[in-house]
Amino acid sequence: MSKFGYRLINILLCIAFLLFFVVFFTTIFQSDKQHAMVLDVFPVFLLIVGITVAILTVYTKSAYQLFIGGFLAFSGLLSILIMGNIISGNLKQWWPIYAVASGIILFAAGFYKYRKIDFGYVIPAVVFEILGLWLLLFSFKIITIPFKTFILCFGPLLLVMLCILLFVLFLWQKKYGKFSSSDADIKQFEEDELIPE
Repeated sequence: MSKFGYRLINILLCIAFLLFFVVFFTTIFQSDKQHAMVLDVFPVFLLIVGITVAILTVYTKSAYQLFIGGFLAFSGLLSILIMGNIISGNLKQWWPIYAVASGIILFAAGFYKYRKIDFGYVIPAVVFEILGLWLLLFSFKIITIPFKTFILCFGPLLLVMLCILLFVLFLWQKKYGKFSSSDADIKQFEEDELIPE
């Protein structure tokens, strides 16, 4: 791809991020009020830009662009569903779903980049998904204990469990090697794919 193509994609990404923040904040502040028709156009535009950036990764072979495009497309879709009253609730309740979506999209981006499951992408993806699902339980009041009380009571236990998990991951990495593939492994894999036997 030419330098112009990369610049065009980066400009699209900047515009999409600006639109994401505009849509995010207008959805929060306008969720219970009557809003202008122009606000309904932003999520659609955000969805289109996200899908376009995700499709352009076929040419750029960039995992981060796939992640950004997928995230922007999901953000636009969620905003359309909330603003159109297709799903109940507002963004103040649904915000943890962004963490769940980030985890799923991050897993897909890692699989796209390495063409296999890579722990360098899987571990953060699982953490995002678990954190998002956990916060959704509080957001929709499925867990009736206030979040502040829960953290004050169980916060130290969660930190100890997190330290144990990090120690286990450190030992696993030490025994079995690295968690992610290097770029040299990727280039070798791509060369093996291109050379017919």
